[in-house]
Amino acid sequence: MNRYPRKQLSLGNINVSPFITAEDIGYTSSQEKLTQNLCKFNHRDILITLSRINLLLQRSTDLPSDEEILKEAFCPDVWLVTIASSPELYGRFIFNRQSTLRLLIESARVSDPDSTNTLDRVDARNNLAKCYLIANSMLDERNSNSNTTSKEELSKQIIADSIPTIEYAINTSPGYRTKLLMVRSAEFLRRLADTEEERLGVDANQTFLQATGLTLQDYQHLVFSIFAVYWNCSPQEIVRQDPFMDGSLFFDPNSVPDLAPLYEKFLPHTCISIDELKEKAENSPSFKNEFRLWRRAPLVQISENQILCVDFYFLLEKLQTGVFWIMRDQLEKQHQGDGQKIIALWGDIFEDYVASIIKRGIDDQTPRVEKYIIAPKYDQRQEEECTDVAICGSDTLVLLECKAPILRADTKFSGDFDELYAELKDKIIEGENSEKPKGIKQLCNAIQSLFHTEETQRQSIEGIDISQIKKIYPVLILSDRIFSVLCMNWFLNSEFQRLLTDIHQMENLDIMPLTVLTIEDLESLEPYLSHTPFHVHLDEWMQWQASGNDKLPFSAYLYSLLQENPPQNTFYDQKFNEIYTDVMTYFTERGVE
Repeated sequence: MNRYPRKQLSLGNINVSPFITAEDIGYTSSQEKLTQNLCKFNHRDILITLSRINLLLQRSTDLPSDEEILKEAFCPDVWLVTIASSPELYGRFIFNRQSTLRLLIESARVSDPDSTNTLDRVDARNNLAKCYLIANSMLDERNSNSNTTSKEELSKQIIADSIPTIEYAINTSPGYRTKLLMVRSAEFLRRLADTEEERLGVDANQTFLQATGLTLQDYQHLVFSIFAVYWNCSPQEIVRQDPFMDGSLFFDPNSVPDLAPLYEKFLPHTCISIDELKEKAENSPSFKNEFRLWRRAPLVQISENQILCVDFYFLLEKLQTGVFWIMRDQLEKQHQGDGQKIIALWGDIFEDYVASIIKRGIDDQTPRVEKYIIAPKYDQRQEEECTDVAICGSDTLVLLECKAPILRADTKFSGDFDELYAELKDKIIEGENSEKPKGIKQLCNAIQSLFHTEETQRQSIEGIDISQIKKIYPVLILSDRIFSVLCMNWFLNSEFQRLLTDIHQMENLDIMPLTVLTIEDLESLEPYLSHTPFHVHLDEWMQWQASGNDKLPFSAYLYSLLQENPPQNTFYDQKFNEIYTDVMTYFTERGVE
């Protein structure tokens, strides 16, 4: 008998487990009780331990087995007996990334630097497990104070409330997701470094060098070097109890004298001292739920020679959003308003990266049943682009708009849907300026331009026979993981349907609902495009949605595909090996074995 079901309640890249809560074990839960428990711990010790647990959960390829290891390490025997003998608790989890990240923030805020209560003591380990139970209880409070009455309003609130959860959600194995993230980061930085100065108005490498003292290549390799320390640790090293305070999971930036000056320039952009961490956590309560503190500083400096990685996904994100904000701030510093240049360039690089995925996938089709057109332009209005990518089948047309919106953290994590909607409307739904529509509005305009009721108003595109098209699939591809939260595809499609009522299109034309994909979705889908046309995946996804899954994201459909037929992605395998070789060469040339 399998003690833990492999899929508890799987929502694609949001995996919701039935957690064991404080009430299940006979305790009461509250924020006050959580604070009372966490303030007893030694500050350094609890941060190291929770970071190790977070690392294990990020790395885990067998969560049920690792859950057993953690329960044995932290839970009192009486709990284990209670759980094993209860049909309601049997197979449920105590340890999870969402509660771990929350406990990390709370511990950074309230734990005691002078406490002797360290986790080499059994009572301290049991107390930490109790903190998990309390944190799990708080996860079940979602929407408890909601005054929403309609299904539509409830769905909007679910979107606003679910955005922080996307940070601990997975839809692929840790190794596969990490590989995609590393390759994507390297491809973005390559395109950024290769950008001609005329396109940005400044030299991208020079701008980054002025801001950090590092080249883009130096910065990338230093991130990868620290990541490798943690990725190569075994689960046994991560969770072993004795001793808790050894150096096996610390990175020493001074271990190689020739590299120490580079790390000295790198750490201010990625690292925070343990004392400053406590001060910021205490003075910034807004850090609690959205993990912005770890986004800004995924590394904590425990001592001069000890760097601790709190979350390696946030570390790898420093190669994308981190680079973006460093360059934007530098350009603004040089000349106010120049920061807009990197926003435009970032969007162009994202479009180019998406197009490269589509190109590889369809080029491998045998026989070739689809063709793609990158940045198709109207024949009549030759300077005007129809969409970012068009994919044509015998009677189908997929229109793709690619957007890399940089949403403000205060908006994303406010929990206020109206505030979120205002920014979404500006950046991916319509746009502020009617003459420069964005995202969904662009898709609607493209459909009207190609299939206008009035023949004299129709535009044409070389390579697309409009008379043969029976089905149109509008697709929005977005860079941020938040667009995989529950109800987001449903909501954005409702906005598409609203805008669609204002256009005039031909009869006998089947316009399908809007599909929203994140860049992770598209990367994972790429290997399947060589033998299954893009529009067939969209048809399958819509049929799956219609069977009672209308509020779930595309990644939920993709999850089942990945489980049944794991992808073999030659491009990402090859690029990952190239990155690895390049990093090894970089450090070997600098005296690192």
